[in-house]
Amino acid sequence: MWQFIALLLTVCGATLFYFTNKHQRYISTPLPKLWRLLALICCLSALYFWLQLYVTSSALFTWLFTFSVALIGIPLLSLSKKLCSAKGGS
Repeated sequence: MWQFIALLLTVCGATLFYFTNKHQRYISTPLPKLWRLLALICCLSALYFWLQLYVTSSALFTWLFTFSVALIGIPLLSLSKKLCSAKGGS
């Protein structure tokens, strides 16, 4: 249960970081920079949960790996959204 919460917080933090970036392509306008503070809070609380579950080195690795995979995967979701809209429009 706690692993799922830590995973969810990590993915939510990465998603909010992506949505506040001016180069994101998923939503039409990026979120205001104030949302980046919420993303930071999500990421730090996720790190806290990972540290409660695992030893320090394992927790840091799991947190960084999950965060980096989310930051790679989220832009790819916008690509699939664009492909689905192009396929339906033809």
